[in-house]
Amino acid sequence: MNSIAITGARLIDGSGHDPLPQATILIQGDRITAVGRDLDVPAGATVIDAAGRTVLPGIIDCHVHGTYRARDMRQHLLNTPTYNVLRSTAILEETLACGVTTARDMGGADAGFRQAIEDGYIAGPRLLISIAMISQTGGHGDAWVPAGMRIQKRAWLPSPVADGVDEVRRLVRQLLMAGADFIKICATGGITSVTDSWDEAQFTVEEIRVAVTEAAMRRKGVAVHAEGVEGIRTALAAGVHSLEHGWFIDEACVEQMIAQGTWWVPTLALVPLSLEHRRSNTAWDRQQLAAEDVKELEIYERMQRQIPLWKDAVRRGVRVAFGTDQSHRLLVGENLVELRFMVDWLGMSPMQALVAATSDAAHCIGRTDVGLIEPGRLADLLIVDGDPLEDIRILEERARLHVVMKGGALHRNTRG
Repeated sequence: MNSIAITGARLIDGSGHDPLPQATILIQGDRITAVGRDLDVPAGATVIDAAGRTVLPGIIDCHVHGTYRARDMRQHLLNTPTYNVLRSTAILEETLACGVTTARDMGGADAGFRQAIEDGYIAGPRLLISIAMISQTGGHGDAWVPAGMRIQKRAWLPSPVADGVDEVRRLVRQLLMAGADFIKICATGGITSVTDSWDEAQFTVEEIRVAVTEAAMRRKGVAVHAEGVEGIRTALAAGVHSLEHGWFIDEACVEQMIAQGTWWVPTLALVPLSLEHRRSNTAWDRQQLAAEDVKELEIYERMQRQIPLWKDAVRRGVRVAFGTDQSHRLLVGENLVELRFMVDWLGMSPMQALVAATSDAAHCIGRTDVGLIEPGRLADLLIVDGDPLEDIRILEERARLHVVMKGGALHRNTRG
C-alpha cells in the first residue's frame, strides 16, 4: 500500500481553526493517518515537499451538472446518447482538475457515472447523484417544447415529470431504486426554461413533502431548486434539506431556515458569469442569448439589492454550503470562482468560505469521510502556491494549483 508524506506545509484543515505552519500529513493508501508537526516520515514513503505552499482539503461542490448535452436543439437531436455520455468525461475530468474532489450532481448523472469514477475508468470527483430533476408538467425540468413533444436532454434517464402526491411518490421511489443518493425537485421555474418563469412557484407543499418523506425513509435528503420567494416558501414549509439558489429569500425565510437548519447552496457566480460568458462566446445562438440576457439582467439587478439581507443571514447563522451549478456550458474548470462571490456578496471571510466548501459542505451532503484533513478521513487535498486566507482569488488561478489528490491518488492539473 502506497505511503505518502507531505511536509513543510501551511495547513488549513477545513475546520476553521488557525492554519498550522510547517505541518506534515501522512497518508497510507486512500486515508490520512497522521497530521501534525515533527512527525516521523515512514521509511520508503513518497515525500512531497510543500514548503512555502498551502495544503487544504479537496473542495466539495454541492451543485453540479456533470453530463453533457448540446446547447443547440438541432445538434442535440443529432447526437447519440453514447456520444453525449462520452463528451461528459471531459467535464468530469476538468471538475476534478480544478480542485473539486467530491460533487453532488443535480441531475444528469446516473449510477453508471458514479461507479465508473469509483472504479477508476474515468477521472472525476466522487459523485453523489440525484439522477433526474423532478418537475411538474410545464415546470423547470419538463422537456416539452412548443412543437408539441418532449425532448429529453438525457434520453437514458427516467422522465422527471410528475403531478400530484401519488405520482411524485412513485417517481421518488423509482429514482431511489435506481441508486439516487438524494432527491432533487423544482419548486420554481428557471432561467433557461421554455414554458415557465424563474419566479413562479411550482408544486404544492404536499407534493414536495411527500418527496421529503419518501427520501427520509431511505435516510436521504431532498434538495430543491428554488429561485423566486413563493417557491422558496413552499419548499421550506415542506421541510427540504437544502435550498439551491434561493436568491430571493426574505426575512421570514431566513428565520425559518435558521430554525429548521436548512442548508443554503446559493450558486452566486452563476448569473454574473453567465452574462459575461454569453457575450464573449460567439458560438452561442444570438437570438436566444438576447432573450436570456433580459431575464438574467433583471435577476442580476435584483440580486444586488439582496446582498445586505444575504450578509445578515450569514451573520445570524444560516448554514451555507459551496455550490456552483456548473454545467456543460458554464463554470467547467472554474468552480472555485464561487469562493470570491461568497466573500464579496455574503460577507464571509476567506476562512469561512473555505469551511463552507469543505467541512460544512461535507455535513450538507452527509459524508463524514471527506471535508477535513485529519486522521481517518479520505486523503482528498490540494496543494496551492500562496495563501488563500490573504487572497481567496488565488484559488481561481490554475497555475497555482500544484497538486490535486483524491483518495491518495494524484491527478494532473490539465491547465497548470
